[in-house]
Amino acid sequence: MIQTAYWYLHSDQFRYDPFSAETLAAAGPGGPFAGKSTADVIAQSARLGWMPSYPTFDRNPLDLADEADAAGRPAGDHVVEELRAGRLRFAGEDPDAPENFPRVLTVWRANLLGSSAKGNEYFLRHLLGADSSVRATEAPPGARPRDVVWREEAPEGKLDLLLTLDFRMTSTTVYSDIVLPAATWYEKHDLSSTDMHPFVHAFNPAIAPPWQTRTDFDIFHTLAEEFSRQAAGHLGVRKDLVAAPLLHDTPDALATPHGRVRDWKAGECAPVPGRTMPRLITVERDYGAVAAKMGALGPLLDSLGATTKGVTFQVGRELDQLRHKNGTVRGGPADGRPSIARDTHACEAILALSGTTNGHLATQGFRTLEARTGTRLADLAAEHEGRRITFADTQAAPVPVITSPEWSGSETGGRRYSPFTVNVERLKPWHTLTGRQHFYLDHDWIAALGEQLPVYRPPLDMHALFGEPRTGETGELGLTVRYLTPHNKWSIHSEYQDNLFMLSLSRGGPSLWMSSPDAARIGVRDNDWIEAVNRNGVVAARAVVSHRMPEGTVYMHHAQDRLIDVPRTETTGRRGGIHNSLTRLLIKPTHLIGGYAQLSYAFNYLGPTGNQRDEVTVIRRRANQEVEY
Repeated sequence: MIQTAYWYLHSDQFRYDPFSAETLAAAGPGGPFAGKSTADVIAQSARLGWMPSYPTFDRNPLDLADEADAAGRPAGDHVVEELRAGRLRFAGEDPDAPENFPRVLTVWRANLLGSSAKGNEYFLRHLLGADSSVRATEAPPGARPRDVVWREEAPEGKLDLLLTLDFRMTSTTVYSDIVLPAATWYEKHDLSSTDMHPFVHAFNPAIAPPWQTRTDFDIFHTLAEEFSRQAAGHLGVRKDLVAAPLLHDTPDALATPHGRVRDWKAGECAPVPGRTMPRLITVERDYGAVAAKMGALGPLLDSLGATTKGVTFQVGRELDQLRHKNGTVRGGPADGRPSIARDTHACEAILALSGTTNGHLATQGFRTLEARTGTRLADLAAEHEGRRITFADTQAAPVPVITSPEWSGSETGGRRYSPFTVNVERLKPWHTLTGRQHFYLDHDWIAALGEQLPVYRPPLDMHALFGEPRTGETGELGLTVRYLTPHNKWSIHSEYQDNLFMLSLSRGGPSLWMSSPDAARIGVRDNDWIEAVNRNGVVAARAVVSHRMPEGTVYMHHAQDRLIDVPRTETTGRRGGIHNSLTRLLIKPTHLIGGYAQLSYAFNYLGPTGNQRDEVTVIRRRANQEVEY
């Protein structure tokens, strides 16, 4: 799921936007965003199949599949008919309906409610039902969504259960109902690789996970076993109706010819799954066998192979190798399949099935592209065709990857990675509408914003949008400045701020950096207690006054959680907030475009981002420098 839109709806931040999506339009009122709110364009993106949206419908997808069977028609036809008749709606069109709430949330080693939750105070109020310092007012009647249902009472505390797996004390663990103690990097087997460098690294346990700690792999397999035991009686074997978005590197990328947007709900076209709406796919699920299937490589690899970036790899040879290396499952629904019941088995499977770590697959993939394009490519990987990187290899030292169709770079002949090398040197087309690095985009929504070509867009006017004071103004409440949250300066990659070394380097609590001229205007000296206040929340922090800061802008480094030296605020009497207490989600409509060439959804590659860099806040020196906790 695209997290930005998911949390924008389910933390009810959409209720606090008093402006229309057409506010950003270059030509003024009218056009495709006329009368629509940001929530409306999110709902439109979901129903057109551009971006995934879960829950997808306001009815259980298992029940929808059963209804289709009972009616004797394909599930896709059933859903289309129900949508046409108005008996079925997309859940994103009514996010505050109880049947559409997120109920159980499992957070795996992520600080959702701290470093990630832009609009932290909205999350606390609407998702958790906790104390919140949200000061914003809801949109007035004339500025509310047109297509998305507005319920008069905003729900608070949607979640029934918050479960976290983590080895850190973060805002998320502080607010969780259950915290499962997780192993650190040095207590488990795992792999690490990114597309930012051409190496594969192994995680290796220096010690066994201590006391009640378990590895992520062990925790999820244990949960799966208990889930399977209970699900065998409660769910059994069911058909599930899945709505899949229009995907990148598939024919779905041609679903919007010439970038002309047609909405079936407005009668501009027919609802056609996979063309003008999501693909509708029925999947049979044996819920009592989830754990058994989780510990094995499934049979679809035999028949469908492994596909990435439009290239399908045939992996029969690799599956046989894994049967010998990992062993096979005996009995049950995964009988005879290669085992991935252990973490090291899973690592071996990942390495065996990727062309970047298996020269045979890399060469095979390039030969597939050669047959498709007539361009010589296989020599890029031929020198490594017999090379197979194993988990043991990565444990000995970081291992360079192999040139593969999964990458656009080339490591051939020992050169270092550089992106798009294959595109430039071998004329492999870019995965775009023209096959080139082109700049012009003629999609209706992009045209509405006047961004068919790259243009400069100034920061949003938060005074006009939300009624905040103008930046640079000094009044009774303090000085209004731009507020930015860069990567943390005094922690170890967002973690361990309470580590003695980190505390020795920093102020030992929340701090906010500001320029010397700005500090002088409001009588603030270095290390004074200050408060930063806007409609989203309140922060109490020490001032770091520095000539290195630009006038008119302040920094509060991210991931400063409510853990160390966070006093009560004079503004609310509650404990001060975190860096994301002053931010909130703002979604740019063009980020929701899909089904159009390179602007098609791909998991972890293309989707909306939460634009919070335009935020402003009012800063003042606390009247009482003797703080209370």
